[in-house]
Amino acid sequence: MTTVRQNWIAAFYWIGVAMTLACFALVLAGNTELLGRFEHRRFPLSWAFGGGAIFAFLAAERCHFIFRHPREAENRSLRLAPELEVAQS
Repeated sequence: MTTVRQNWIAAFYWIGVAMTLACFALVLAGNTELLGRFEHRRFPLSWAFGGGAIFAFLAAERCHFIFRHPREAENRSLRLAPELEVAQS
């Protein structure tokens, strides 16, 4: 896996970690006067951070899945090539 691909996966992972920590911090500080105004009953800000964290972790897993499988497809095509040559002759 190239460095660029690893950077994408790491970026999504750490965005998810940061958003998870922000979600916990907002839940814990939600009863304070300063941060309590961001926790509305209809759609709390902590829910937004939690949802963003979920999507970031899913994006990291999806990138890992996409970047891993083309190599397996290349290996399979290399293994099938001699078999196809035998079948054609």
